[in-house]
Amino acid sequence: MRLISLMIILLIGFSAVLAQSVRGNINAGNKKYETENFDEALNNYQNALLDDPQNPVAHFNEGDTYYRLEKYDKAIESFQKSLSAKELAMESKIHYNIGNAYFKQNKLMESIDSYKKALEIYPDDLDAKYNLELARAKLKEMADKQQQSPQQQQQDQQQQKQQQEGQNEEQEGQQEQEQQMAQQDRPEPDQEGEEQDQQTEQLQKNEEQMSREDAERILDALKNDEQENQEMRRPVKATRRLTDKDW
Repeated sequence: MRLISLMIILLIGFSAVLAQSVRGNINAGNKKYETENFDEALNNYQNALLDDPQNPVAHFNEGDTYYRLEKYDKAIESFQKSLSAKELAMESKIHYNIGNAYFKQNKLMESIDSYKKALEIYPDDLDAKYNLELARAKLKEMADKQQQSPQQQQQDQQQQKQQQEGQNEEQEGQQEQEQQMAQQDRPEPDQEGEEQDQQTEQLQKNEEQMSREDAERILDALKNDEQENQEMRRPVKATRRLTDKDW
């Protein structure tokens, strides 16, 4: 009887030590993650999984770290393993993060399915709604491009090429003009001070005018870029993390 009691005490003590080790590794990984030391963070999470291979928090944070390292397949695998938690708040975050990982791989149908699963749990999740619509918009754009005839695609490519060539020529002309200005003769030492001031003032006006023209040209280019495929330039909302309150 005493032997059994002793074994129970030892098991309880061992479990407590093991749990402390797991949590210690996870917390250490979280600190490394916050400083963007992702490789070391990953080591900590994996050490936690050596002690507790089914720990959902360690799997979740491992997946999030893989995501930041742009190893999206591994991130999805780790996130899926963390679904064993069976907690709605955590499950919603998992599906949301899986959707982001699929989106980064242009696996848009899979990302849409994942965002929908997150919204089934929390229908008012604004980030999930945002990313869902972004994925749908990108999927529609890809479908529209596939429906284009080869002739239309060729015309689009030719137009893009012409625009790029025009920009290159404009930049070359600008550089040549700047070089010519830099090579202009400076006033001779015996010239009157008034003439020097006039030339200096004119040079400054020319430089200011060129700066304004450059600024206007850059702004126009940015406006044109923003108008084209505006939906596709919106960034996907970031993945989610677990805090101490979550587990």
